[in-house]
Order: sequence, then structure tokens, then C-alpha cells
Amino acid sequence: MAYHYQPLSALQRTALTGLGTMTLILGIAGMLLPGVPTTVFLLITLACYTRSSKRLYTWVMTRRWLQKPLQTAFAYKQKKALPVRVKLIAQGVAWSSVVLTVFSGRSLFLQLLTIAFAVACTVAMAIIKTDDADAPKRVWGMTLGDIVTQLGYGALAGALGGLIWGLGERIIMRFVANLTGQPPQFDLQLTLMMLAAAGVMGALTGLIYAGLRRILPRNTWARGTTFGLVTMCTLGLVLYLTPYMQAEITRVGPAWRALTIALFVPNFIVFGLVTSLTFGRLERQPVSRSVAHPAPGPAPHSPEPHA
Repeated sequence: MAYHYQPLSALQRTALTGLGTMTLILGIAGMLLPGVPTTVFLLITLACYTRSSKRLYTWVMTRRWLQKPLQTAFAYKQKKALPVRVKLIAQGVAWSSVVLTVFSGRSLFLQLLTIAFAVACTVAMAIIKTDDADAPKRVWGMTLGDIVTQLGYGALAGALGGLIWGLGERIIMRFVANLTGQPPQFDLQLTLMMLAAAGVMGALTGLIYAGLRRILPRNTWARGTTFGLVTMCTLGLVLYLTPYMQAEITRVGPAWRALTIALFVPNFIVFGLVTSLTFGRLERQPVSRSVAHPAPGPAPHSPEPHA
């Protein structure tokens, strides 16, 4: 049965124009605000304007300041994937906004709203496929060089995960203090020392990840989540019993102990994900020139074909 194109009624065109304009505003806001998925909203805008308003569609397509997000939108429509650079920028902006709102003493509602947007951004970036997710990974051997390289990658990935974990720990404790009405306690020197210690601890834990990752789930996200939960049940228990953590929990009151502990669960998962994703990125780097490009030599002799 042939498909017959049916023009839209005035009411339908108005509704699509309104929806497209609303998503366009949200898409533009996503260029400035955390957690708002610019690419998805621009795709909805173009779909609406294609049917409802040729003039508005042309206007959007000819705006210079929209060309970059439009290119990303069309690439996403074709590949159903986003470049890792776009994901990192979105995550960085989202969680930087959380840091600013939590430590600036803004209203509790704004803190909750910013955290909700950041979590939504993280979930969206986790669901959407990465553009280079199918890039070939390095094949490791049992040579000393490969073993040392894997341990180095694990230490780097774990150190980055540890720094983010330490920052998350400060955000959690400050947020709980704001929630309970406690006076802010922010010692910059102590915080820097804690971040350094978290980075070192993360690097050591990353060495363990480099050795254990082969027995963890094959999917990068599942592997990172599993490793984060394992770290929480082992190293996290030790950290929970330290005098510093006990003093912080006591300061906010025993009534908030369960909430404080619950907030640290996603923080350990983030640590595992950062470690897993960073290691995956590092092992997708090109191998050494000697391996990638064999040394030139005389061309192999090919026998003459028999008459």
C-alpha cells in the first residue's frame, strides 16, 4: 500500500512549531547550563520544524553559533553515538556546577536541582554509546613491557578516579552539613592533603584493577560498577572506620549516619567507572611505532609463475 503524504492542519503546525521552539530554547540553554542534553533537544527541534515551518528550519540551520552543536546532532543521528570529548565536557560542566552550588551556600532547593541535573547528565552519557567505543583495544602479551604498561595505565586511571572520589567525598560531607544546618567547615589545606591522599590511594587501587579486570565483566560500564562496589566493600569499610570519617559523621549527628553512608555508595561506583573508562581509553592509544609499523626491509621474493 502506497504512502500518501498528508499536509498538516494549522493546529498541528502550531503545536509542532511550539514544541520545536521550546526544545530549541532548552537546547540553547544546554550550551550554558549543566545536565541539559543539547543534542537531543536540537534533533527534536529540527524534526518539528521540518514539518511545521520551513522558515524556522532555515533560520536554525543558518545560525553560525549553532553549527557545532548541529554537527554533533547530525553525527549522533547517524551513528547513535557521541564523541568522548562531548561526554567529558558535559560531565565536567555538570559536576563543576554541583561543586559551585554546594560550596557557595546557595539554597538547598538549588543544590538538589543542580545535583539532579548532573545525575541526569551522567545517566544520559552512560546510556549513549561512545563514538569510538568500537575502536580496537590493544592486545596484551605476557612480556615484561606489557605488564609494566598495564600497571602504569592502572595507576594513572586509579589516581584520576581517586581524585574524583576525594572531591566527591568533600561534596557529600558539605551537602550533608548544609542539609542539617551545620556551620560550614572548609579547610583548604586539609582538603588539598585529602585529595592528594585520595589520588595516591586511587593509584594503588588502580594497580589492583589492572590485575583483576580480566575476571570482571567484559562491558566497560559493568566492569567499572563491579569494581567500584568491590572497592566499597573492602577499602571503603576501612576508610569508614578512620577517625576522620567518624568525626565527620558525628559532627552532622547520628540521625544522618544512614544518609551519609548511602551517599558514598554512588561515589565508589563513580570511582570504579572513572578507573575503568580511563584504562579503556589508555589501552586504545596507538601502540609503539616499532609494533605498529614494522621496519622496512627487502621485499619478499615471490616465485615466478610457471608457464
